[in-house]
Amino acid sequence: MNQSLGLVSLIFLVFLLLILTVGRQVFPRERLPAVPVFQPDEILIELGLGVERPGIYQFSDAQILKSVISLTNLDCVRDFPHDWPSGASPESGQRLDLFCNKSNLLDISLAWMPASKRMALGIPLHPERMSQADWQALPGIGPRLATRIEEDRQMNGGFGDYEALIRVPGIGPKRIADWRGYFSEDVTGGFRDGKTKVDKDDL
Repeated sequence: MNQSLGLVSLIFLVFLLLILTVGRQVFPRERLPAVPVFQPDEILIELGLGVERPGIYQFSDAQILKSVISLTNLDCVRDFPHDWPSGASPESGQRLDLFCNKSNLLDISLAWMPASKRMALGIPLHPERMSQADWQALPGIGPRLATRIEEDRQMNGGFGDYEALIRVPGIGPKRIADWRGYFSEDVTGGFRDGKTKVDKDDL
């Protein structure tokens, strides 16, 4: 009887060790982050119209037009120069749509991805690159507060940096602190939530 009990105990211990070993492999201590970590030397751009496979693409530097052109399926790109006009190089978080205009020349439309998508990619936000819909992607902001933010912008001008949002009624220090991780404090210039077009005549 004792021998049988000892055998059962041994089998149980072996089984327990096996479970622990497999568990360490299935649930490692070091996990990859759920959200991609954005690297400043990378440029993440969404390509939309005019490419065979729309989606998010990663480029190594700002001189990416040649790479973008190679992904298009448009005939009008053949005579398009492979350099961006001054000040028109795309930045991380922008969406590019490419199409042929009435003169059969390539037009490139640049706009900002929705804030929710930039946040998911780990791309820092900036108040001057936010639309009314974008504000609602931030925790604690609903339609009313988003409207209030845009009304304040129209009355008092741009915010400059995200901490200036504290001037909007309903936004206090706690919310500013909660949003800190989503914003970049060193972004200047650039268009906000509109679109800009680049065509061959601009080069």
